[in-house]
Amino acid sequence: MRAWLTLLGGLVLWAAHFLAAYAIASLVDISSYEHQAPLTWLLASLTLACVLAAVALAARAWRATRRPDLGGAFVQRLSVLASMLSAIAIMWQSAPFLWRY
Repeated sequence: MRAWLTLLGGLVLWAAHFLAAYAIASLVDISSYEHQAPLTWLLASLTLACVLAAVALAARAWRATRRPDLGGAFVQRLSVLASMLSAIAIMWQSAPFLWRY
């Protein structure tokens, strides 16, 4: 079970960020002008927190490649790849909304 959590941690983080970003963007579209700035800051801080968490997951998996106890070095390297892909995707999906302001 730990190997699956290691492999899918970054992708689950990406999915959770996508759900939260979609909800926040929907709230911004229906809210008044004075409430748009705090919601935009909320999305920016959520994006930063998720990117940092994905990078931390990648760093943890990279350090674990030296001692491959969870499914071997291949699982750890694949986890690094998935976590870094998730970090890039999180920034990519938030960029158009954040550049709008």
